[in-house]
Amino acid sequence: MLDLWKSLSDDQIALVGCAAALTVAGTVMSLSYYIGRGRIASLGKKTMMPVLDSAQIKPTGSPAVAARRRREAA
Repeated sequence: MLDLWKSLSDDQIALVGCAAALTVAGTVMSLSYYIGRGRIASLGKKTMMPVLDSAQIKPTGSPAVAARRRREAA
């Protein structure tokens, strides 16, 4: 095994290190995803975000429109 490391160039060692880092990061990300989904499932549906339809979303518009709406509301 040590002979293999000695025969690799610096670029090849860096590529092996990057591949190992990506593998470790992907494994941690996958584990955190499944652990997080398990927590949400155990807490029930009360943690779910409400779904908004387009009628509930009001466009902000320009500052002039906002000022006019404030005057109309008052």
